[in-house]
Amino acid sequence: MSTMILNRMSAEAAPAPVRQAGARTASEPVRTETATTFAELSAHAAAWDALAAEAPQQIPTLTPVWVEAYLRHALPADAPWLCLFAYAGSRLVGVLPLLVEPHPVLGRRHPVLHTLRVGDFSPSGDILLSADQGAPALRALLAAADRAVPRHLGLALQGVHERSPVWAAIREGLPGYAAHAHARYLYSFVDVTGGAEDYMGGLGNLKRNLKRYRKKLDGSGPVAVSVTTAGPEESEALDAFLALEAAGWKGRNGTAILNDPAITAFYRALAAGFSAQGRWAWQSVRVGDRLVAAGMGIRCGRTVMLPKIAFDEEFSACMPGNLLTEAVARDAFADPETDELAHMSAAPWHESWRMGQHRYDDLRLVRTTVVATLFERPRAAGLAVYKTHVAPRIPARVKAFRERLRNRAVQRAKSGASQSGTADA
Repeated sequence: MSTMILNRMSAEAAPAPVRQAGARTASEPVRTETATTFAELSAHAAAWDALAAEAPQQIPTLTPVWVEAYLRHALPADAPWLCLFAYAGSRLVGVLPLLVEPHPVLGRRHPVLHTLRVGDFSPSGDILLSADQGAPALRALLAAADRAVPRHLGLALQGVHERSPVWAAIREGLPGYAAHAHARYLYSFVDVTGGAEDYMGGLGNLKRNLKRYRKKLDGSGPVAVSVTTAGPEESEALDAFLALEAAGWKGRNGTAILNDPAITAFYRALAAGFSAQGRWAWQSVRVGDRLVAAGMGIRCGRTVMLPKIAFDEEFSACMPGNLLTEAVARDAFADPETDELAHMSAAPWHESWRMGQHRYDDLRLVRTTVVATLFERPRAAGLAVYKTHVAPRIPARVKAFRERLRNRAVQRAKSGASQSGTADA
């Protein structure tokens, strides 16, 4: 294990308490299964969903709906992927989705494995491990990865939650791998296990301003605020959200969902998949028949993730986004099935709402083979220095421009693969 990991684990405060359905004792050897098609993925979906609901992280990116949507829409059509499953007896204890990518120097002969990449399609590349069998599950999954892609140099995971069982598994040791980690993200959340009035009372001037914003909005017409669980037939709500977002600054900047067909298809897949399970919610503020603010909510266990919010800029003086945030928070405080609202992002306006933050780190597991030690370990160490000391100093507008260039390159690759497939047919 790398010194970097040891320092990270010992020098910082202990992770937040783990929420789990109940400890189990490991008694059976761990076996693995491999899926390389969507039909094979679906065979594990029920157990996969159940494990995600019990996970300490409880974030939707760990679920089969999210992973399948990512594999279908975030990758070029010909991009290789596989998904590994670890079972202790009949119980699923680990899931490891993998993207197989060429090494920048050695190419496809010695590839690097990635989990979901952080970007427009996912805020986290953390993986799903049972809290009580994380270490044996991860060791079995890595052994299966070695068999499936024997020449790979290592595994990269972006945005690993501070509560992830991955960290405990690393402390126990991963034979054949050296671990390198570094700080990457602080994502906002609201703990809703207390009282709503206690929380609102701690917002200072914002609480008083919310009353003023609502009074001003009431002057525009009859106001309706709602948080409702979506059914699978409610595609109109998604269309309305997409149009609202695209009509604002994100549309003008080219960062709205509708600006990218692949991202649009991804969110349609998420909405359809989670709505079919009763785990997708629409949050809205309307003035008469006009939608002036809207948001999405996705449930995983006792957490509701809030991936997107949009508002009508003509009503910006009434702060409809803040009014919607208040309604979502009050609804969550009143719901005995919800412990946390996870924004899975960090924005300046979160500070006004006194949100807490979860830490998410990037992690690279580099094999201890000669080739990996020569070509991948220096790269992993260099990336750690870059991400820790250089990347935080890059202006946000430069990062946004770079991300747009990367997305365009991905779209060109997808378009080329699609045209090639049509020509072959």
